[in-house]
Amino acid sequence: MKLFRFFVAIVLSLFALAHPVQAADETPWYDIELILFKQGTSSSETTENWPEDPGNPNWTETVNLLPHPSDDEALQPYALLPRTTWRLSAQFNALQRTHDGTEPLFHQAWRQPVTASRAAQNIYLGPDLIRKNGAPPPPFEGLIKISVNRYLHVELDILLRGANNGLPFSTPDAVLSPNRGSIRFHANRRMRSGELHYIDHPRMGALILISRVELPEPESLPPSEPATPDSETPTPEAPPQVPEETPPSPATN
Repeated sequence: MKLFRFFVAIVLSLFALAHPVQAADETPWYDIELILFKQGTSSSETTENWPEDPGNPNWTETVNLLPHPSDDEALQPYALLPRTTWRLSAQFNALQRTHDGTEPLFHQAWRQPVTASRAAQNIYLGPDLIRKNGAPPPPFEGLIKISVNRYLHVELDILLRGANNGLPFSTPDAVLSPNRGSIRFHANRRMRSGELHYIDHPRMGALILISRVELPEPESLPPSEPATPDSETPTPEAPPQVPEETPPSPATN
């Protein structure tokens, strides 16, 4: 019995050598499309107690979404996708037509590599796509982090300013204390690729669609053909060939 297990272990090890796991640099890429919107308040939500200062997302080591490249440039990670490729435009237009206080805030789509959680990066979300220090606070801003293990995982951390006290968020006091009166939309969801997901919150909502994409293989140059000598041009006599020395064999362990 022990001898049988020994042979099974050898066969499995040889199979692993013949079928290596996916290389570390073969990170899967996904198209991300996200809609953020403000929910209308109902009478049952007016009595909910929100913290006066909900705190601040961690803005350190965040990445920004990049403009869509020109046609002759390769698509970079976190680059925006053209509107012609968006798939949630009908949902966004439906949110705009509602009369219950719903207000669309953000709609963008981009392409990115998706790694495990320990290597995933936070992406900044805001009206200007870039956080500007010292500027008046925007009506909303936050982060999204997308990772993959067995399933896709999405983490959202959004500040909706002025939603708690109804005061303008562009006053001098708001600039000095930009989080006061804000409501923090914090969510962590497990998702499947290719499915539309709705993340609910009393004051905010999110629609997100994550789709796996296969990047095109880089074009390889055609092999160069050997030059054909001109029949009218005499071919110079080749010098005698000196045999190359055989390099020593590499050492093996």
